[in-house]
Amino acid sequence: MRQLLVECSDPGIIVSLAEEFENILRQVNFARAEKLQYELRDLARELGTEFEQAWRGFRIEVPNDSGRPLSFGNREMVDEARVQQLLTHAAERGIGKFEMRDTLLLPQDGPAPETRGQYVRDLADSIRYEYLDDLHLLSRPTDLPDAMAAHRQNLMDEHVADVLRARARDANVGHRWIQTSVGQLQKALEEVDTRAEAVMLYELTRLNPAEVEPEERTRWAMLAARLGKEVEKWLDAAEEPLTFLYQRFALACLAWNECQGMGPARPILEKRLRALIEQAKEIYTADAVDALKLAFKDLHQSPLDRLRDISEMDKPDAETDE
Repeated sequence: MRQLLVECSDPGIIVSLAEEFENILRQVNFARAEKLQYELRDLARELGTEFEQAWRGFRIEVPNDSGRPLSFGNREMVDEARVQQLLTHAAERGIGKFEMRDTLLLPQDGPAPETRGQYVRDLADSIRYEYLDDLHLLSRPTDLPDAMAAHRQNLMDEHVADVLRARARDANVGHRWIQTSVGQLQKALEEVDTRAEAVMLYELTRLNPAEVEPEERTRWAMLAARLGKEVEKWLDAAEEPLTFLYQRFALACLAWNECQGMGPARPILEKRLRALIEQAKEIYTADAVDALKLAFKDLHQSPLDRLRDISEMDKPDAETDE
């Protein structure tokens, strides 16, 4: 996938607002993003033709594959030195602090100029995916807890290894050997799963989250969501080190994906996500709140529905600034 993205991308320059994502959600709606774009354009014009030419071609980067909103992207050759000088002047004038870097950018085939709907979609995707690594949540967040992985490995060694060795020596060949082997292996795996799940359920109840490392709490929370056992206990524990509302929202989305939106965890997660959206109305911009609502809607959609919605949004007449 990474290689495909590289092959489909173009070299470009990204100018990003140097703000924490939480501040973007609290302060930078689409109208503010457009205003920053206009202020940078007007400043470049004021500084002279060379600056104006250097800034020409930059547009709000949506979808944002540059790492974070808010960003402005340009896929043409630009005078980077002039752009950097422009950004220095912008900081001195109080327009904002910006960072510039080279990157590879996917083509932008959507509406131009960009729309509020695209910006809200960009925020929604960033909430769910780009910022899960704020507290290293992307480092094996959905793996089994280490103790449970080791326990199941021991069970595999005990119950499955002998089956595999026996099947290797079996006299049958061809389809009959495969079918017989699959049947025996399935029985062995079912035994492992039954024994492992019993221990997992016991440990979810027995363990005190305060005695578990923060990253490991996240893995226990994901296991709780899959099994539908002690979900609130472990989600509360995994949330404890998270500073911002959007991080707690992203964590609940991760748990939703792990239980596939089914089972005992679903109503707990729905209630939690709805409550976070209500809390966001007090601190986030309307665009950010709509992004949370969109991310919540995504959880209830199939991948095909999601692609259909994105296709509709990218049509020129699909303006959503209502």
